[in-house]
Amino acid sequence: METLKIFKIEWMVWMGMVFLLPILGGCQDNDEPPVFQAEGYIIGHHPCVGDATIVTSKGEGKGYLVVTIGANPDTLMLFGVPADMFDVPLEWHSFLPEESRDMFKMKFSYQISEEDIGSRYHCIGYFPGHILRYLDPEYIVLKAEKI
Repeated sequence: METLKIFKIEWMVWMGMVFLLPILGGCQDNDEPPVFQAEGYIIGHHPCVGDATIVTSKGEGKGYLVVTIGANPDTLMLFGVPADMFDVPLEWHSFLPEESRDMFKMKFSYQISEEDIGSRYHCIGYFPGHILRYLDPEYIVLKAEKI
């Protein structure tokens, strides 16, 4: 009788392991930043990067200051916008004229960058101090399309 009791306990332990191990094995530490979806429009360039094409870990493209629209609007320094998506005049420097912003609307997915892209470029000259608050953190485009 004692042997049967020990066998039942061992069997229950083994069955528990059979069901728990796949569940526990599926729990992995994912270091990838979360992905966000947004719609927005371009309001300016990064003052140091200007019109340069940027290479990020997710691809390449332009770096723009973008205002998101919707329930929680925000202003993002976004890198990797496809270079051929918009023809933004560089002479507008840091901020675009407000009346032109409807020409630069897009829908995009993005995530926070861990690459410190803006610091790769040396700034020459003066740029408005009010843009500084938008330069950190930086974000990387995963996918974008005009709207």
